[in-house]
Amino acid sequence: MTASEFSQGNQLLRSNQLEEAVAVYQKAIAHDPSFHWSHYKLGEALEKLGRLEEAAEAYQQAVERHPNKDWYHLDLGRVLRALGRNAEAVQVEETATEIEGKLSERRYPSKLPKLSEKEQSRNRAAELKDGIKKEQSSYWSKRESSIYIFAVRQMINKIGSSAASIIDVGSNGCPYIDWFSWIPERYSLDLRNPYKAPGVVSLTQDFLKYSPEKRFDLLTCLQVIEHVPDAEAFCQKLLETARVLVVSVPYKWKAGQTKGHIHDPVDLKKMNHWFGREPNYYNIIKEIESPVRRMICIYYQDSDKKWDRVRTVFKSN
Repeated sequence: MTASEFSQGNQLLRSNQLEEAVAVYQKAIAHDPSFHWSHYKLGEALEKLGRLEEAAEAYQQAVERHPNKDWYHLDLGRVLRALGRNAEAVQVEETATEIEGKLSERRYPSKLPKLSEKEQSRNRAAELKDGIKKEQSSYWSKRESSIYIFAVRQMINKIGSSAASIIDVGSNGCPYIDWFSWIPERYSLDLRNPYKAPGVVSLTQDFLKYSPEKRFDLLTCLQVIEHVPDAEAFCQKLLETARVLVVSVPYKWKAGQTKGHIHDPVDLKKMNHWFGREPNYYNIIKEIESPVRRMICIYYQDSDKKWDRVRTVFKSN
């Protein structure tokens, strides 16, 4: 499969050109039958066309290639029910529930017991809020002078001088979004701690369940992917959410060295697998006072051409 085929299929699907999308996804699958995301998106297009038997088969192929995605099972179950195959649907839905339970255990720490009394609930909420405030303050203070953050800022200044919207995914309370005050629509999204400030829309939710009303011009996601259990699904959702992505990850950090990193070591090959394509531009940044390196990748959805330097994408009319 070529990245351009998969991206073309996604663009056709978003434009509701369903027959054309089906043809492109089928072509992508013929080139790489192992890429489960192509099967899933083919199922989505077929379902919208009302071709439910074919949609069920496509979703089934996606499930077989990646059985740990709960929504693959849920979408397959929905189509099976529409076809009257209720017994099969129940089995598939039960599997989805089991997967979601396991993912929830990994996403949400078990430090806080169930809150049954009002006073206990208030006390623990206050403790959690205080802990979050201290954590995000410490997190930002350790990183605000980092070279990679300066590089990201320069990239956005170059790329998005006339962008109309931007979203920062996985902010952890960091004020990256304040740097780009010329952009009229600014969003900060995080599972627990989105950045809050005047002029910024703060969203506390799971990014994989986020359904924006429209596609953003720009998206930043800095030092997040290495923490996400289903990195591939997360990266595909990033691609669907904005026209241009600026993403940073730890570059070839040793496995098990950093708490919370579940995908180290991360390199370009691993990123290409997660995103299903190569970035238009990437740069490996080394800090001055340490050997730590981070990789910054830019993905421009309207072209798969390689850039030898950062380019202006959004221009003034």
